[in-house]
Amino acid sequence: MSLNFLENARFVKNAPRIFWFGMHTIVWFAMLIGRGLPEAINYFVGVILFSSLVIWYFEYAVLPIYLANDGKMNRRLITAICINLFLFAIGIGAHFIFRNLIWDRFGVERVIPLIVRIPLWIMIVVLGIAITASIQIAREYHMRAVQKIGQEADRAQAELKLLKTQISPHFLFNTLNNIYGLAYLKDDRAALMISKLSQIMRYLLDDCQQQEVFLAKERDLVENYLSLQLLKFKNPLNIDFYHAGIQNVNRITPMILINFVENCFKHSDLDNNPDGWIKITMEVENNALTFVTENSFRKEIQKVRDRKGIGLSNSLKLLEANYPEKHTVDIKETDGVYTLELRLKLG
Repeated sequence: MSLNFLENARFVKNAPRIFWFGMHTIVWFAMLIGRGLPEAINYFVGVILFSSLVIWYFEYAVLPIYLANDGKMNRRLITAICINLFLFAIGIGAHFIFRNLIWDRFGVERVIPLIVRIPLWIMIVVLGIAITASIQIAREYHMRAVQKIGQEADRAQAELKLLKTQISPHFLFNTLNNIYGLAYLKDDRAALMISKLSQIMRYLLDDCQQQEVFLAKERDLVENYLSLQLLKFKNPLNIDFYHAGIQNVNRITPMILINFVENCFKHSDLDNNPDGWIKITMEVENNALTFVTENSFRKEIQKVRDRKGIGLSNSLKLLEANYPEKHTVDIKETDGVYTLELRLKLG
């Protein structure tokens, strides 16, 4: 059951009071009609007035200090408790005073003896304090729980932003290194790479600040990245990128897929193997994404591959944070082929 009603301060304050005074008003009218004015006055002053005073002071003085101190005793709390007990003692003494002022002076019949009236009054006060304390404490713990959840959500959001800031520089660092190499050699491809990089940076600055982006934009990012990689080499490369089924409604957390693509180039054998290749597949069916990267690799870098890089690790963390129990990642190496398969239920 939802406890959102506890957040409503007006309900928390007024509902117990309505119940409290409503109950005593009914009893007071019953005494006024059945026992007469003197007994009704005795009930109003001796029971309602003093019990309400004790409960009111407990609600506005004792309990707030207790909750603020998390139950720890200090001088202020002890003083408030002593005052509350003093008011409690005055309430009990009022029964003896009104016994002489009303019962004896007006000749009111003592239907309920004093030895019974005082325990009943004490029970009423304890009941009122218990109702007040239970509601206030429940509300306090509920609000703290909500605050804690909010803090955890903020912390998780901050961690996600940190992961994204770690991903983007990592991706840009490698690209700028490539541009630097071409510029140093005064290769005309450096200008084309800068143009492609500007498109990627525009995407990083404008779209990647959002929680989700259109999957089509992530596809374009992959295509621009592949174009950058192709410009690094003078000879054509055996790189294939196939995509299908991507709709305008498909959305995904940004900067997850690109690191898987970058991982292909990082550990492939394109540099020294004329037969080296990379194959990337991105397919969507029934709002489920299947993203597969495959590449040939050198056996001598097997030990390096066993250690996950920053980009790959961050992508896996982003998947776990944004798509818990909604994704699977299968990584395997067979016969000189490295394969990563991601299956993801899109939002």
